[in-house]
Amino acid sequence: MRIKRHKKKLADGTEKVYTYKINSNGHRESIVTENNSLSPTCYRYRKKNRIVAALIANSSLLVVGEPGSGKSFLGRAVKQDLIESGFITAAIGSGTVKQILLELAQQLGVDTESIEGKALKTEELKQAIQQWLKDNTALIICDNAHRLTVSLRCWLEELHDRDRPMLLLATYPPAKDIFIKLPRMELEPMAEKDIREIMYAEASLLNFEIPRAKIAELLARTGGNPMLAKRVVKEEYLGLDDKAYDHTQWIDGTPFLIAALMCLLIVKFIGRGFNNNSLYLIGGMMTVAIAIIRILIYSLPRKSGRLGR
Repeated sequence: MRIKRHKKKLADGTEKVYTYKINSNGHRESIVTENNSLSPTCYRYRKKNRIVAALIANSSLLVVGEPGSGKSFLGRAVKQDLIESGFITAAIGSGTVKQILLELAQQLGVDTESIEGKALKTEELKQAIQQWLKDNTALIICDNAHRLTVSLRCWLEELHDRDRPMLLLATYPPAKDIFIKLPRMELEPMAEKDIREIMYAEASLLNFEIPRAKIAELLARTGGNPMLAKRVVKEEYLGLDDKAYDHTQWIDGTPFLIAALMCLLIVKFIGRGFNNNSLYLIGGMMTVAIAIIRILIYSLPRKSGRLGR
């Protein structure tokens, strides 16, 4: 399936961008038509619908996933659905505590100045927003929640304890404060057919034709990650030769443990050969200790450090 776009100038002078899919039989299927902008398809529409339903039901959610898995796009799609349904919705991102509170207050329509005309301080802004939320119903969406400061997370925890619905989107957040209280939804890798559409759409934006065989080769490097799908297309467009996966964030210590174990076994055999009981006992005890450490390390829960894996 291919995705094509073209612009058309209307009688009033405005331009519209038409986006459509070309099926295997050659028929065109419209996706979206917008003024001077492109609205990508929400491939995670089932999760989006579940999130919207949960928020409308006055429940909060935490959506987690690796970088580039589509959390921010999903948050924008949820916000759009809620606004279209008539709900007051505020979306906040990264920044200082004061900046985030000011952004939230402006979206909710909370006055950020005192009666004397002075700008409210951080704690005063928190109280003003809390009071507004006590008298009104609004849904809060927070992207990149893992970057929030502890004080802001604790404030959000207070709002949650008062049954204020919110959606947090984060990349592997710590299991504490607000993060441990919210029901969690994890974004799994996207289906291959969706990743293919994303890659074709990105290639179309670059006016770049990619053969089907090349798409299959690039697909293996994405691991179901939509951000990587766009990136590998751009790398191919720029003629970059690097075919490696993203570098792992973890160092495999297994070879070092095995090397240390072998060295201690040698010490143990030397002690036995020279009838040195102390050397023999030390080598034996250290061998057992390293074996136990290796077992404990391998029993810990693991997460892949590679994007798209």
